[in-house]
Amino acid sequence: MDVGVVPESTMRDVSMNYSRTSKGTIDLFSGPPIQMPSHFSPMDREARVLRYREKKKTRKFEKTIRYASRKAYAETRPRIKGRFAKRTDVDAEVDQMFSTSLITEVGYGIVPSF
Repeated sequence: MDVGVVPESTMRDVSMNYSRTSKGTIDLFSGPPIQMPSHFSPMDREARVLRYREKKKTRKFEKTIRYASRKAYAETRPRIKGRFAKRTDVDAEVDQMFSTSLITEVGYGIVPSF
């Protein structure tokens, strides 16, 4: 496998020719390059590390309910084996559970679980 080197002059020509964007698109590389500092001063680094440690201490992994209205709606929706179901699916399953042929074959009733 041959590896070739592309001269820089052709790379500049290519980037200049294709710097325009078509209508409705956003060119992410059109602005000035953002320079990220590679090294922080010891005081700045210490401040950043302390902030990280404080945020780490206050993390919460418990389940939190953000919208009471969504919770109320979810509690009223019908479920089949714990998953949300359409009302027609629930009606069909209830009818299947309480069908007379199933009760007479087994000899006892089946309690539906929603």
